[in-house]
Amino acid sequence: MRALKTFFLSLITVVLLLIIIVSIFTIVVIVQYLPNLPDPSTLLYYNPPVKTTIYDAKAKPLAELYSEKRIIVPAKDIPEYLMDAVVAIEDERFYSHTGIDLRGIARALYRDLKYGELREGGSTITQQLARNVFLTLEKTPSRKIMEILLALRIETTLSKEEILHLYLNIIYFGEGCYGVESASKTYFGKSVKNLNLAECALLAGLIRSPENYSPLKNKEMAISRQKIVLGKMLQLGFIDEEEYERALKTELKFPTSKESLWKAPYFVDYVLYIVKNGLGLKDIEKNGLNIYTTLDLDLQKIAEDVLRSGLEEAKSYNVSQGAIIVIENKTGYIRAMVGGANYKESQFNRAVQAYRQPGSAFKPFVYTVAIEEGWKPDDIIIDEKVSYKVGNKWWTPQNYDRTFRGAMTLEDALAYSINIPAIKLLQKVKVDKVLQLCIEMGLPLDYNLDRNLALALGGITRGVTPLQMAQAFSVWANEGILIKPVAIKVILDREGKTLYKADVTPSRIIDEDVARTITRMLEKVVEYGTGKRANCGHPCAGKTGTTSDYRDAWFVGFTKQYTTCVWLGNDNNTPMNGVTGGTFPASIWGKFMSQALKGVQPVPLSD
Repeated sequence: MRALKTFFLSLITVVLLLIIIVSIFTIVVIVQYLPNLPDPSTLLYYNPPVKTTIYDAKAKPLAELYSEKRIIVPAKDIPEYLMDAVVAIEDERFYSHTGIDLRGIARALYRDLKYGELREGGSTITQQLARNVFLTLEKTPSRKIMEILLALRIETTLSKEEILHLYLNIIYFGEGCYGVESASKTYFGKSVKNLNLAECALLAGLIRSPENYSPLKNKEMAISRQKIVLGKMLQLGFIDEEEYERALKTELKFPTSKESLWKAPYFVDYVLYIVKNGLGLKDIEKNGLNIYTTLDLDLQKIAEDVLRSGLEEAKSYNVSQGAIIVIENKTGYIRAMVGGANYKESQFNRAVQAYRQPGSAFKPFVYTVAIEEGWKPDDIIIDEKVSYKVGNKWWTPQNYDRTFRGAMTLEDALAYSINIPAIKLLQKVKVDKVLQLCIEMGLPLDYNLDRNLALALGGITRGVTPLQMAQAFSVWANEGILIKPVAIKVILDREGKTLYKADVTPSRIIDEDVARTITRMLEKVVEYGTGKRANCGHPCAGKTGTTSDYRDAWFVGFTKQYTTCVWLGNDNNTPMNGVTGGTFPASIWGKFMSQALKGVQPVPLSD
């Protein structure tokens, strides 16, 4: 009897001790953890980081930017097979537990004690959601307690369907992919809503260890894991025997190689610069923007190929770099942009960042003011030796071939790019008027520093970029109207709301008749002048440009459809070997235009 009494006393003591321990633990949890728990109701409005995508003019992706590569999809677009597969392999009692799975925790605790360390395991889908949204990934007892408490509170705030939907949009699937839509497009090249059972099972199997089970790295392990998922789905009644067998026989096709994430990288950089600095949009890698641009990928590829082959041909002439910019005349849309020979080797965008001397490509601006003041293309001007006093010194300009032709028409003087007539014209029409016109057309000239006769030959302080030259020449193409270049048409946020829309406001800079006259004069440059190599089989006009010592070579010109600028040179400003604007630049321009307008009916530049 005494022994029985002792036993009951001991039992009561143990029970009381357990109650005390549990009570103390509960108090500690309440005091230490509950006040610091995040509010699970915020999950109802949770916006995880979503990738930003940049598109070309035909809505084809050019680039993706992300801190986490994610595309949010609504619950209706997630196949039931995928939801069932994830529940089967990750949390088979998901629909019956209240946030934690005691059996799962017991198994995990046993493993932790067996191996003498904390190992991941036993976490329900709700716990995983809590961990990924609110907590760090460290493996500590305190974090596990927080995870359990959060899971319990989440289950009282959200429905099972809401929890699963959030989870499937947040969880990591490997290869940089977060969420089922991004994973589906990466592994299968299609939207998640189009996945079949076999594909759903494979995706579900990735969650436990994405890097180990990635089919792009280890197809055999991925298929083996997929079979386990399918078996679990069959065991739990999510699928029947027929569906199981059919899924096992379904051939899975994976991409053989990753497509380049960035197409037209120089243009993408330019777009990002505008978005961040011009429009002031921040954190674009997280905000899920959709940026629709003006780039034509077909024209871009032609420009890249033509410049690459042109630079290869010019390599023996000490030419290492080049740029092409293409603007659609009627819209101002930038249709192609190549900023250098090789983006991987140099990200410096020469199409928009390289300020170079334009040489004789500048002469049409002088001639435009002359035509405005009443000069005519067939007026005679004398090409002869002249000298001008500059400060205390005399400047005696020379023509390219160091000869003089005597009397010649303005039209021929421009076509053959003769220096002396251009300088004489500038002196007669006054430098300030030409400076004013250039600034109105978009060139960054300085009224004080550039007020000299060398302006007629493109001698300017800062230089100009290919984009600026293309913009200016497009004014003649548009019969005197300036349409500023547009790179971005519209930007939408993750909800589809318009954040920015391009506002193209044309403005008249030059009288229509004057612009048409200059266009006809520039047509002669290609017909019989220095730009003959630019002939593309379509009516076109343009101007060559070459600087002293052959440091820069240009051809800027236009057809009815496009204005295109080609520049060649070296980043260190070393001279090329005799390369003028009428050689490789004109040839590259002609080849580009010929291919860009293939199959297009030739259209006269002016009536």
